[in-house]
Amino acid sequence: MSGEAFADESLARVASAPGRINLLGEHVDHQGGTVLPLAIQWRTTATYTPGAPGDRWTFVSEGHDDDESWTAYARGVVASLAQAGVEPAPGRVEIKSALPEARGLSSSAALEVAIAGALDSTMAPMQLAEVCRRAEHEHVGVPCGLMDQAVAACAIGGHVMALDCSDATFYLLAMPDELELHLFDLGLPRRLGDTPYAERQAEARTPGTAAHRHVVEERARVEQGIACLDNNDARGLGELVSECHASLRDLYRCSLPAADALVDQLLDVRAVYGARLIGAGWGGCVLALTEPGAELQGSQRVVADDGLIRLE
Repeated sequence: MSGEAFADESLARVASAPGRINLLGEHVDHQGGTVLPLAIQWRTTATYTPGAPGDRWTFVSEGHDDDESWTAYARGVVASLAQAGVEPAPGRVEIKSALPEARGLSSSAALEVAIAGALDSTMAPMQLAEVCRRAEHEHVGVPCGLMDQAVAACAIGGHVMALDCSDATFYLLAMPDELELHLFDLGLPRRLGDTPYAERQAEARTPGTAAHRHVVEERARVEQGIACLDNNDARGLGELVSECHASLRDLYRCSLPAADALVDQLLDVRAVYGARLIGAGWGGCVLALTEPGAELQGSQRVVADDGLIRLE
């Protein structure tokens, strides 16, 4: 008889974590700088049910096979928790998600944090974020910064996080009153392991390179963006976001013609304050900052959400 037959569903633990967008600070997180992300309304939920003694781990996800492409994240979280001294009994982890994958919305971090939150109910959110980043580094092979996991674990709805990725500290800034966020899916999914993500990171650490110049100038834009948020200046924030896109296109070289064309079109619309490619690049989505009530064909409105929610 399978171990699942012995699983006690009354012991199940449930946790959910959101995707994210980043207003400013793109590719600054893995260089130890400050970023301005927020969680969004699309979430991933993990349900963990302990198995019987001797059981092995089982990972199930709607629309996914039990293969290495996604279970590496789940197994990485289990291994990283063990490194942190947390070893839940092997059992069944079931995943359900409303978060689009491979679109630059940090679906992998949402998956990791939701699983970690379901497997452990005591660890502080930022500690869980660190565990999940280690999982992605050591078990998936993506040298990401802390931003994605920290937002998935710690965000507060209606606010932007000013997150210092050098020491994992943050404070919250209110969203401007006269600001809406709209997302456009380019229809170009990508996985970071198949892009020059790691190579560009190495370039960004080398003074004199184009990627390093992007990071230096983006750090300055983040500081200006914090001032805009402090002063409720949605239009000023939008201008900085558009400058970020130009830098991602020309210096960091992670944009695509389809994204550049869409950003140009959006900037011709009066109601749009600014627009840029979001996520690590090479595909995904374009974000537009707009006046309230803007009607933009093909967009989905983004709502700021909370981070990790544990339901036991």
